[in-house]
Amino acid sequence: MFLESTQAHGSAAGKAHKDIMEYQFKVGVSLRLGESPDEDENLRALIGSSMAHVEIGYAAYCDDKAWTASVRKKLDASPVNINSVHAPFSHEVDISRLDDGGQAHALEQIGKAIVMAERLGASIVVLHGSAEPIEDNERAERIAMSQSSLDILGSQAQAAGLRLALELLPRTCLGNTTGELQELLADVPPEHAGFCLDANHPADHSQLPTAVKQLGKRIITLHISDYDGIDEKHWMPFVGVVDWGAFANALRDIQYDGAFIYETRPEAGDTMEEKLEIIQANFQRILTTATKIRRKPDNRKAGKPESVERGC
Repeated sequence: MFLESTQAHGSAAGKAHKDIMEYQFKVGVSLRLGESPDEDENLRALIGSSMAHVEIGYAAYCDDKAWTASVRKKLDASPVNINSVHAPFSHEVDISRLDDGGQAHALEQIGKAIVMAERLGASIVVLHGSAEPIEDNERAERIAMSQSSLDILGSQAQAAGLRLALELLPRTCLGNTTGELQELLADVPPEHAGFCLDANHPADHSQLPTAVKQLGKRIITLHISDYDGIDEKHWMPFVGVVDWGAFANALRDIQYDGAFIYETRPEAGDTMEEKLEIIQANFQRILTTATKIRRKPDNRKAGKPESVERGC
């Protein structure tokens, strides 16, 4: 009897592993590294972790060739892929600025992030279509300015051997819907730019799987965190309202195989090593939740609402 039950358990475990393997995206984390790579505890923890990807935030000291060379050398010797660099963003660094010299300043600053990404060997630079607030009476003009900037930056990125990822943003920012994101990149070739889908930014959290389908193969990276459905919170998944199983299954449906970048920090864990382990466990929970949904009969056909898992 023990042998039979062990075999049954092994068969079930093997099926669960096979199901999870159908999700091609891999876990990563967004980090702002310090000015001294040799003394950076976050970098040390990342290198010793099971993270597959990292996104590194731009800072002025990243312009130093010695800094990027040191970081790249350390990460090249580890299993961690440098997926992306997050470009700077602020009221000053806003590619939709209409004031004299405003666009030029933003292009210069984001150009530095492109150089940083090239030196690091990253394949993507994440950027914002605007700052905020954007007034209704100037939205069309700001969209046109942002489109102009994206065309320039897209060509610059392509020449550096990488792509831009325009982020889905909240509130009144440009690119706060999938339709407007697509409008902003309408004239930019896909080989120059794609989308960064941020799970904590949609106005309607229930439409997140639909957003995946709408943006489709042009999604080239993700920002992962949870929220209350009202405004961005950057909570850990399963704390807020996002249906993580449905989201993961939507990504599976479009065969997304990029990075699943956590843009959040768990409150638990005293060290970065512990926090990265918590993120890894959270990612596995998302995959397990998604596979359970796929194995169930179609509840919608039976007239039953789908349940959304909650809790830390």
